[in-house]
Formats: sequence, structure tokens, C-alpha cells
Amino acid sequence: MRNTVVEFFAHQLNTDPDLLAASIDTLEKITDKKNALEKVYEEVQENSNQVLKHLGLNHPTAEELFTSLEGNVATLDKKIFQALGKPLCNTSKGCMSLTEAVLEKHEQKKGFFLKKDVARNLLKENPPQNILAELGYKLVDEMLRREDLFEVYAALRFMEDRDWLNTNYLLAYRNLKEDDFETRPIQIKVLDGEKWEKVTKAFLKKKLHPMSHLKELGFIFIIPSSQIHQILTAYLFGMTSHYLNEITLYSNYFKYYSSSSDFGRKIVSAIRGDVPQVQKRKSDPYLWLVIQRYLFKENPSDPRLGAPHINPEAAYHASASVALEKLEKIAKNLSFHFDGKTDWLATWMPTKNGKQVLVNFNFMDNAMSLMNKLPFEERYYYHFHEALWNKIFTTYFGEDKLLDVVIKHLLDGWFDIRKI
Repeated sequence: MRNTVVEFFAHQLNTDPDLLAASIDTLEKITDKKNALEKVYEEVQENSNQVLKHLGLNHPTAEELFTSLEGNVATLDKKIFQALGKPLCNTSKGCMSLTEAVLEKHEQKKGFFLKKDVARNLLKENPPQNILAELGYKLVDEMLRREDLFEVYAALRFMEDRDWLNTNYLLAYRNLKEDDFETRPIQIKVLDGEKWEKVTKAFLKKKLHPMSHLKELGFIFIIPSSQIHQILTAYLFGMTSHYLNEITLYSNYFKYYSSSSDFGRKIVSAIRGDVPQVQKRKSDPYLWLVIQRYLFKENPSDPRLGAPHINPEAAYHASASVALEKLEKIAKNLSFHFDGKTDWLATWMPTKNGKQVLVNFNFMDNAMSLMNKLPFEERYYYHFHEALWNKIFTTYFGEDKLLDVVIKHLLDGWFDIRKI
């Protein structure tokens, strides 16, 4: 039933209140959890007041709150920098000391990944011409004798043409079988910025940060860069944890489907981050979507963003907040105030001109806004949106069920909440 609480969250999520009301009614009927959304609303009020109290703010404007949140992120960054021995990530050594500190705190350090010999054969069958030319090799065999296999793979998606990747290279993944995978440790590496200069430029043009990963290889890589330096320690600490959790989930996904006849197709879909064009209908309150990437970055008006859905990306970021909380326990006076209770938290505040706008407490939104020096009017909030959709789902079904549903329904892109 549509009420003020439903309208409150519908407004925050920029979705149709009637659509959200129908979904909430269905969730309550299935789980027998009455007034659960009202309790989330109470959490919003309580947690928002706690954050404002911590920041020492009393009736701030939206701009003042945003500035204070950014200042809190900057302070956190300095304290993490000190706690980890001042790791400067403009060098390989500095980056590795930072990422290794996160890896030590990650419970699952192994996964189900593509065998290295299989990865080499894929390159031999589909030679990456741009990379060969850039490094001065004529044959893949010669390149692989002298270059790191994982570094070459990291460069593939930034130096080779998209058409070649989709029609030649990834197409070969469709033939992969269970025997082509093995269990081995997750690997983190800092790339040589000078050797991969073109990769660095293409990467930083495409990405908002100098870090990425390869799901099928269980590989996280960083490119040292002086272009992005503000709050880089806190950001990379959080992103390393994020990628560790993402790789772990996809490892479980690969393992779950490894014996299926269309295993290769499922691998390709996961790597590309496919989000099927499933449209939510008001007449079907049982249908929820699985959106495995941040569609907002591609199209802020994508109608799927307004449909009830879950997003594993937001779950990885929530895990990153947990890693920061763990660091707080070993680092004196860290005073971390962005956690799992604030990822999905936002409040309405008046601007200096009196207009009511939404200001969110999501760590990644505030960190990236600061790192990219965004003005208040251009601040990020898409991480918060996805975290709030996840919060609504887990309020009724729990966090373990969310990850279970992602693994089982990632390829379909939707699921029936009556059948999970």
C-alpha cells in the first residue's frame, strides 16, 4: 500500500511510488515481515542524526554537509596512510604494501580461475596485434617468454579493438570447460607504468581510478599514477577489498556452473557484465532484476534503474566498508564513520537557496566526488542508490540470500521473489 514511507524511499530511489508500493506489499506477504520498511525508515532517521552529531553539524545546508563529508573522507585517508606505513601509490612498492594489507584481512584468498596454460593458448589462437606491435614482438610465444601473462591480459581490454575482443577473443571463451579451470590464490600486481604507457593513458581515460581486475583469472591490477593522488590511500584500500569480494563471488559463480553444458556462454556473459533488457511491469510485483554493473554510468535515465533490483556491485562496496572497520580496530584514532550503516543512507537537506536536495553518506560516492574534485551540483550518488535497493531486499531476505540469488540468476538478469 502506498504511504508516506514508501513515497520517501521512492523519492530517494527516483522510482514510481506505486511500483515500489506493490513490491513492498508482495515482499511483506511472502516473508510475513510487516512494517519492515518502516523500520528501515527509522534507521535512516537515527543513523543520519548520529552522523550529523559526529560531524558537529546542527541544521547544516546541503552544501555544508557535503563539504563536511568530504573533509571526513580526507581525514580518514590521512589516518589510513599513517596506519599502513605511508604507502605512496605512485610507485610499485607503495601500491603493493597497501594492497597486501587488505589481502591479509580477506578471508578467502583462493578461487576457481582459468588455468594459466589455457590462457596462454587462447592468446596463441587469437594473437593481440596491438599489444604485439606495442611491445615489439612478432609472435605470441616470444612475447609470453618475456612478458608476464597476467599483465598482457590486463592490457587486452584497453589496447585491442572492441570488435576484435567481442568477435574473436571472447568468442573463444564459449568453448571453455570445467577442466580449463583450477583452484589457486588470487593475485594482485602493480603494472609497470613505463612499459604499459599506452595502457595507462587509455585506462585512466576510461576509468575514474587506477585499478581494475580480471574475474576469470582472479587478478587485480593497479597502474601507479601521479594524476590521481587526493585520498588515494583510502580509496585504493576500499577498492582492493571491493575487487577481492567481487572476484570471490564470480569464482563461486564459475564453480556453480562449471558442469553445465553452456558454461562457456555463462563465462562470457559474466565477463562482459551483461544486463538483459528485462522490463519491469507494474502488473508483476514478483519480478526483480539482477543488475551486475553500474548502469547509471552509461545512462542515468536507464528505466531498469527504477525497477526493483539487486546489484552485487553495492554488496562488494559494503564489504569494503567492513574492511575499513577492521582497520579501525588496529589503528588508533582512525575514527571511521562510513560503514555498512551509511552505504544506503541519505538525507534531504536545504541548499543555501532553500531547495531540498538529497545528500548521501555512501563512502564511495563521497570519496570519488572528492578524488575527482566534483562540485556539489555534480556529486556522485549512484553507489547510494544501488546500496539502498540491496538494503530493501536484504531487509526481507538477508545478505546471504542476495549473494545466492546473484549467482543463480546473474545470466537471466531477473528472478521471481516467490521462487528463491
